[in-house]
Amino acid sequence: MAQNNHPPVSMTRRRVLQGMGVLSLSAVCATLFPALKVRAQAVSASGFIPVSSFLVSRPVNPILGQRYYTALVKHHPDFPASLTALGNYLNGRHFGHVDDFLASLSPDDALIRTATLVISAWYTGVVGDGEHLELIAYAEALMYLPTKGILVVPTYGGGPDSWGGKPIEPTSGKGSNL
Repeated sequence: MAQNNHPPVSMTRRRVLQGMGVLSLSAVCATLFPALKVRAQAVSASGFIPVSSFLVSRPVNPILGQRYYTALVKHHPDFPASLTALGNYLNGRHFGHVDDFLASLSPDDALIRTATLVISAWYTGVVGDGEHLELIAYAEALMYLPTKGILVVPTYGGGPDSWGGKPIEPTSGKGSNL
């Protein structure tokens, strides 16, 4: 029979103070960041995570989901209502795959536009248009998933002028000798 060589765990003053410190820190965090809890509840109530999982055909990160949802609402104020309509449509039809959903509607349908916003956000890692484009995730964007473990996600440029010089504009109307 094996002997237990570990000393018995005892309640020491140090352990009690450490436990009180952890509890105090968690209480402080909860009071300092109530907006985070409210946002998390809004994302949960919206159905964004299950709709996203269906649309991208895989489980999604709920923390990124919260960020995408917040950005989508910021850039598209009607997004919560559009998401609700999309969720109701998906729940009512019980599609087996996102391709079945996409085939069920015309390309210009409002539900397709909402689905495109969600899918685009997850795959590109950005939300918004033009100068209002907002980066939410870079290396975690789903577009890098097919090459994960094979190629390194580029995280920085090669340095100043690494793209090369600006092309010279022809000044005469004559063609080049290429």
